[in-house]
Amino acid sequence: MDEVALIAQAVPDAPPPASEVVARARARLAAHEHPVRQARMRRGWGWTAGAAVATAAVVVAVVMLVSNLAGAPEPAPPAVPPAYEQAPRVYKGLDRLAGEGMPRSATKVTIRFRPTSVKIALVVFCQQPGSIFYSREAGSGAGGTCGPAGGLSMLADKAHEPGWLGRDHQVTFWVFPPDAPVARGRGSCRGCRDLSDPRAPDRLAAELGRRPGAWSVAAYDVPARR
Repeated sequence: MDEVALIAQAVPDAPPPASEVVARARARLAAHEHPVRQARMRRGWGWTAGAAVATAAVVVAVVMLVSNLAGAPEPAPPAVPPAYEQAPRVYKGLDRLAGEGMPRSATKVTIRFRPTSVKIALVVFCQQPGSIFYSREAGSGAGGTCGPAGGLSMLADKAHEPGWLGRDHQVTFWVFPPDAPVARGRGSCRGCRDLSDPRAPDRLAAELGRRPGAWSVAAYDVPARR
């Protein structure tokens, strides 16, 4: 039922208009409604198309994000520095008590620690295999050679002596290049230095100057109870 018929029902006592009048009225009404319906349809289709485009963009973004997350490699673990740059935290089941490092040889460092067991170990790690080290505390000293895998100082054997455990210690270490003029054992060596002389290690280091070859030293003991 169109608008012309509704008007005719609303005024029942009035005589009906001529058929030509009704036809012209309906033609004008149809011409007026046509652009309005087209505009409404365009607005409706425009909103629908825009919503579809937006939805498609969101879906594509989510798919790309999930794909990137699924295909992204896991982050690599932090690189562990070589032992001669930083003494490892654990050595043969023992925990590190204290440690120091030097970027050059013909140098010295002092570490401080308090041992709690006879398993205490003093380990020197050297970049250059065959490097010469010497350790001293008070009137006691011990030497040896070291490499990247480490070298043990026999000074830690004093842990078996009464009174050595349970107190603080300060041990000084020197490391020299493999070809440093250091006396070894009973063999003769012209111009070689006996590092057991209290002044010899510092004098030799001063003469050589800083040489290539990083090294580190650490004291290790049984893990603390947790």
